[in-house]
Amino acid sequence: MKNWKTVVIILLNVLFCAITLWLFVRNSFLRPSAGSDLKEFLSGLLLLGTLYLNYFLLYPRLYHRYSHMVYWIVVLLIALLTGLIDVAIANPYIVSRNAEVIEFVGPFNFYSKIFSLIVGRNFVLNIFPFLFREQQHYQQSLEKEVKIVYRDVRMLDVADEHNDIQLVPIEDIFYCHQQGNFTEIHTAQNRKYTRLGSMRHLEQLFGEEEFIRLTATVLVPFRYVESCQGDMVVMQKMPWENEATAFKLEAKTKEEIAQRIMESLQTEIAETSDENILEESSRPKAKRKPATPPEEKINEVLSCIKKHPNCNSADIIAETGFSQSTVERCLFELKKQGRVEYVGSKKTGGYLLVKTQSR
Repeated sequence: MKNWKTVVIILLNVLFCAITLWLFVRNSFLRPSAGSDLKEFLSGLLLLGTLYLNYFLLYPRLYHRYSHMVYWIVVLLIALLTGLIDVAIANPYIVSRNAEVIEFVGPFNFYSKIFSLIVGRNFVLNIFPFLFREQQHYQQSLEKEVKIVYRDVRMLDVADEHNDIQLVPIEDIFYCHQQGNFTEIHTAQNRKYTRLGSMRHLEQLFGEEEFIRLTATVLVPFRYVESCQGDMVVMQKMPWENEATAFKLEAKTKEEIAQRIMESLQTEIAETSDENILEESSRPKAKRKPATPPEEKINEVLSCIKKHPNCNSADIIAETGFSQSTVERCLFELKKQGRVEYVGSKKTGGYLLVKTQSR
C-alpha cells in the first residue's frame, strides 16, 4: 500500500508537469507568445523549476531556519528573476523593450501589463508548496503529540460544547459515533464531546485489543460491552439510562464481531471471581485487562524483526499493518519471553533478536 501511494504521487507530479508544459506550448495568456514550441517548452520548464526549487530546497532550508520574512523576500526575488528570464525567452528584443519603457513610463506600459502578471503568477504558484508543507508539518506534529498523550497519559484530546479542548481518560469512553467529518465521543458520565477526524484513525490509535468497531460509524470499548444477542450488541446499562444502549451489527461482519465479543466476555468471566461479579453489578466495570495478542501476530512481528534488524516500532507498524497498540503488546510478549531485545538509544536504537534466537 505504501509503494502504491508513492507511485500515485509520482504519476500525479508527472501529469502536472505535462499539463503545465502543454499550456505553455499552447501559449500562456499571461505573457506574449514565444513564437516557437522550443521556447514555449523552455518557459514551462523554467516555471516548473522554480516550483520544485521552492518545494524541495527553499522551504525546508529557509522557512524553518530563518524568519518568515527572509523566505518571502527570497521567493519574491525568484519570481522577479523568473519573470525577467521568461520575458527574455518569449521576446528576444527585451533590451529594446526596456529602452521603450524608460522613454515612455505610464500606467499601460509593457511592465504594468505583462511583467506584473508574470511575476504575480510565479509568486502565487510558489505559495502552494508553502501551504502544503505547512499543513503537513502541523498535521505530523499534532499526530505525534496525540500519540504521546494517549500512550503516556491515557487521555484523548476532544472538544466540548464550547469548542474548548479537553482531555478525556480512555477508560471513561463509553462509545464513539462518527458524524460526517467529526466523531462524537460519549463517556460513561453522560457527557458528549466531539473530535475532528475519522473513525479509522481512532481505531488505529486505540488498538483492537481494547476497542472493537461494530459498524462503519460505531466504535466501542470491550469493557462496557454487556452481551451480544443475535445482531444486537448490548452495552452495560449506565445509572443515567432508562434502557441499556444497543447497536445493530451489519450483516457482513455480524459473525466475526459476535465471535470476538463472546471470546472477550468468556475471558473476562474466567478471570473474575464470584465476589467481584456481585460487587461490580452495581457500578461500571473496571478496565478490562488487555488480552494477549494472537500467536500468529507475535510470530509476524518476530519475523519482521528478523528481516529488518534494528527496526523500531514505527517500522514494524508500516511493515505489518498492525495498530500501534497491537505492535506494542507483541513486543512486550516477545521481550517477556526473552526472544527480542531493544538495543541503542530511544531515537536511533531498534529491536534485535537475542543471541540464542539469531543462531
